[in-house]
Formats: sequence, structure tokens, C-alpha cells
Amino acid sequence: MDFFQNLNFSSSNEDGETELAALAGAGRILCLTGSGTRPLDLLMSDAEEIVALDVNPAQNALLALKVAAIESFERDEFLAFLGVSPSATRGTAYDRLRHCLSPAVRGYWDRRRALVEAGVWYAGKWEKLLRWNARFLRLFRGRALDALLAAPDVEEQAGLWGQKFGDNRLRAVIKLIGRDWIWRWVVREPGGAFLPPPRDVARRLASDFMRASRSFLFRDSDFAILIFRGAHQADGALPVHLRPENYQRIRERLSRLRIVEGGLADLGELDVGAIDGFSLSDFGSYCGTDLYSSCWKGVLDAAAPGAKFCERIFMNDMELPFAEIEEDRSLSKALSETDKAIIYRIRVGTITGKA
Repeated sequence: MDFFQNLNFSSSNEDGETELAALAGAGRILCLTGSGTRPLDLLMSDAEEIVALDVNPAQNALLALKVAAIESFERDEFLAFLGVSPSATRGTAYDRLRHCLSPAVRGYWDRRRALVEAGVWYAGKWEKLLRWNARFLRLFRGRALDALLAAPDVEEQAGLWGQKFGDNRLRAVIKLIGRDWIWRWVVREPGGAFLPPPRDVARRLASDFMRASRSFLFRDSDFAILIFRGAHQADGALPVHLRPENYQRIRERLSRLRIVEGGLADLGELDVGAIDGFSLSDFGSYCGTDLYSSCWKGVLDAAAPGAKFCERIFMNDMELPFAEIEEDRSLSKALSETDKAIIYRIRVGTITGKA
């Protein structure tokens, strides 16, 4: 199945606190849908509307399912329905909410009922890969992982990381993951076409994890928990919208969320209105320079004067293509250092006009 029709992301692989800080004060925010975590997290902002945009209908269908479930269930039942907590009644729960879905979304999930009953939180391609990775780590570093996640402070954690997770065998695994054929043929990820050489990927990831080990406790990062454990716990680190103190507020603001099918390059032709905040995730991982410029041109077409943006960059570093996009390098550096998703560089700034 084509990558842009498949369910690729289903849980959380970013840090919503970063986007909330970067886009504070924006009145209308456009974000890429992805797993649905990003737009749901952004409901904790004071924005009047969150426009969730994705060219992949599967990702939008996942967000629509999550919205209906939040409307229908209290937090504990929602976590069980997702698959974060155990449940033997997800099929019954789905029957209770499927009438809330549009015909297209209902048809999508009716045909994939087995995914719903298994819990959609781990249904994505990347979640399956990360669960495999966590099983490998458990096999070779189980006790060290337990100690790492129980470290009382970042100093001890950084020491454990350097001692137990810096050897050649683990570096070889990281280097293997960075090979483009793994991405293209095993994971079927088009972003593999834009990866740097495997040695550079391994070096950069090793640096990212060492930096993170000195910056915050891994057990406080839902992304780190997914990498190390392969699964989240209801009482552990979770994305912003799933935290107990935020869930009711998210429920009350669901009417602010609008789901749109399309891509960034299409924004000039889509009826999204003037946007003053853009959460762009890591779209550059799937772009050559021409498409990257086209996507930014779409952003400029939809941007209100002085709009803020927050872009994540994994490995495919590209220069901003238009002079009207101005980076705030100081804030970018600060947010990159505190972002609990570990593997991204954060680029934030403002849009000063049309291209």
C-alpha cells in the first residue's frame, strides 16, 4: 500500500510542549495531522481554531476516531479503547461511537475493525518498528534499561547512558537503522531517500541521545518510553492531551478542531483562511528541494502577517527557501535543547510576507 494512504503513525513521536511554547499567542493554528496527537495537544493552546491537515486520509481518519472517542469516553475508558490500557471490550466500545463518525471514516474503521479491537495506539507502521526495537533493547540491555529509567537525576542517568549504551554493538544497530534500504524496503518509508550516509545518521543519533541524557529524565518523555519500552502506561509519561489534568479541557475544546485533507503545497487552493501559527512537524523528511520550496510557498500563501511557525527537522537539513521566512535562532536553539522527542532540531520564527 502507498505510504501516503497507509496508517504510518498512531501514537506520539514528538513533544507537544515545544509546539505550545513556539506558537503561544496564535489565534488560528494549522498543523499536520499525523497520529492526531499534534492537533489534540494544540487544543491546550488558546487558539480559536486548530486546522489539522494531512494528505493521507488514513491519518485524518485516525484523528476523527480519536475525537469521537474523547467525546464518548472518560479518560480511563479512552485509554483502554486506544490500547494504552488493557481492554477486552474495544469492539463494544467502537459500536457505541461509530454513529458519531462520518460515513467515510466509519467505513474506513469498519473495514479495519481488527485494528480497533487490538488498540489503535500501536497500529502505526512506526509504532510496530519501535516495539521491535524495544524488544531488542530489552533482550540485550534489560537491567541497564531498568536502571536508566529509575535514575534519580540527570547526572546519574547520563553516566549510565555512557557506560551501558555507548558500546559498538548498539552503535552498529543505530547505523543499520540509518541505511536507506531499511527505510525504503523494510519500513517502506519514502523519507529514506533523503537520509545522509549511515555513519552520519549513527553519529547524529548518538549525539542526540547523549545530549538528552544530560537534559531531562528519559522516564518523563513519552517518546523515550516508546523507544525503550515499546509501550506507554496510563500512569506514566504521556502526550499533553492524555495527561489527567488536561483531558477534560481537551474534551471541552474539540469543537475548535477542523480536519482538512490536503498537503502544504495545496494551501493556496484550500479554504483554510488566514493562519497565524503553523505546526509543520518534520515534513522536510519527505521532500527534495523543489517540493520543500512548494510546501513553504503554500504556507506563505495561507499565512497572516507575522505568523509564527514551528518546524521539526530530523535528518534532511535544508535551508529556508524564501527571505520572507525569518528564523528566531535563539528560540530555535533553546527549544531544540529542551524538546523531549530527542531526535529533532527545532526551527521556529515568523513569516513577514508573501513570496
